[in-house]
Amino acid sequence: MADLLKSQELDRLNAKTLSEQVLDVEVSKVVIPIAAGRNIAVLVEVAVRNHILLMRGENSTKQFSKRQRQLMLKESKSG
Repeated sequence: MADLLKSQELDRLNAKTLSEQVLDVEVSKVVIPIAAGRNIAVLVEVAVRNHILLMRGENSTKQFSKRQRQLMLKESKSG
């Protein structure tokens, strides 16, 4: 479970791509930190959708980080 892992070991935005060899075939791997009380089905569905987007060339993590950075800069200039 996620609360048993050290915080520096968790990559919540999944910035790096992992893979594993299964029967001599390279298979994409996603590690999902799960805390007690979380809906595992929703987390898996999001991971699958994100993988499909990556296969299409869309990096949702980078897009999210870019939008967040832009909003933070906009708020710091106006505030």
